[in-house]
Amino acid sequence: MSSLDDTVVGMTDTTTERIHDPIHRVAMSFRHEGESLWVSTWLEDGGHLPEHFHPSLDEHWEVLDGTAQVKLAGSWRELTPADGRLLVARNVAHELSNTSGRQVRLQTEVIPAGGLEEFLTESARAAREGLYNRHNLPTSVRGAAWLADFALRFSHETVMCSPPPAVQRVLLPALAKLTRTRR
Repeated sequence: MSSLDDTVVGMTDTTTERIHDPIHRVAMSFRHEGESLWVSTWLEDGGHLPEHFHPSLDEHWEVLDGTAQVKLAGSWRELTPADGRLLVARNVAHELSNTSGRQVRLQTEVIPAGGLEEFLTESARAAREGLYNRHNLPTSVRGAAWLADFALRFSHETVMCSPPPAVQRVLLPALAKLTRTRR
């Protein structure tokens, strides 16, 4: 990393290079420490991580620079460096947005690490490839096939709230089966 803005206090040489997700307007890097995954996040102005929850992961969010808007269990609030760490417990729906007019820098500890790095890395790659749009809808048959497979593979750790999880439990396996037969 080349500048102070590219590092987070306490990071070691095991920090990955930044990955960029142009759909959600976010960049991230990752570091493993024991059972934890540390995610450094740079959320661009207008950036947004859609509502989701983690059935098997706890997160501790902390804004290092700027102001983010956080929706936690249905209620929006601002999160600033003065707030310190915010617990996002398992199964609590949450969403993150930046309307501050400038980049926001965050640090998140994920316990246990699980496969969240793989989830975020693959999602960012698919965004760069144009497989889905800003509403998280597939842009093609290839995008639908990827999305169904992706959501099913990670459903034990990360579940999007739209469409509702009950609809996803019915729709995703059918979509995965349909797109497998079309490949």
